[in-house]
Amino acid sequence: MSSAIILPPVTPSELVSQIMARHRYPTTILITSAKQPFFDALTYEIQSQDEEQRNHILHKTLLQTAVSRHIHLAFTPTVAHLRAYLSTFTQGDSRTPAPPNSKGADGASPLLLVYGFLEVHRVTTEWSAQGIANSAAALVEAAARNSFRAAVVEPRGGGVEFEALDEFLGEEVPLLSGTLRKESGAWSGRTVEIRSILGRWFEGQSA
Repeated sequence: MSSAIILPPVTPSELVSQIMARHRYPTTILITSAKQPFFDALTYEIQSQDEEQRNHILHKTLLQTAVSRHIHLAFTPTVAHLRAYLSTFTQGDSRTPAPPNSKGADGASPLLLVYGFLEVHRVTTEWSAQGIANSAAALVEAAARNSFRAAVVEPRGGGVEFEALDEFLGEEVPLLSGTLRKESGAWSGRTVEIRSILGRWFEGQSA
């Protein structure tokens, strides 16, 4: 089984492009937001692009159209939704038939990918080493149980306006869920970098 991976942050349209280019049936994408905000962000981004970029997304080839019909997309807007989905996830959740030659020449595993894995924990009581580790373990276990490859990727330039993977991985969080901040804004008690938490299961990937 391939190692779980952390992908570089991408915008919604970049995510769609990468899915279409690298998809392997029955890859499953979990979006950690409600459906309408995600599609609103995707639409706004596409409309602000130049014509060549828009055509790349909107004018799909026949292959891209076929691929999109076999991507299983789900929305998990809270940590509770995410963990509940992962705890019951099976390949049968993707009810569409496999496209021709779906196994691929390289034999790579399909992805179980969470877009906004860290983002969904932020500004909640689960924004901690304990909370993030619990969700990471659930993701990796769900992927392994179904012969998928676990993957996480953050929205580039999202709520915290981070652009690079190192910025996300360099954030510090408290050890335990429910830890409060001091008046100064610092966390009470010991903190740890996110890279140390996710490094137990995931390896980074530059592209």
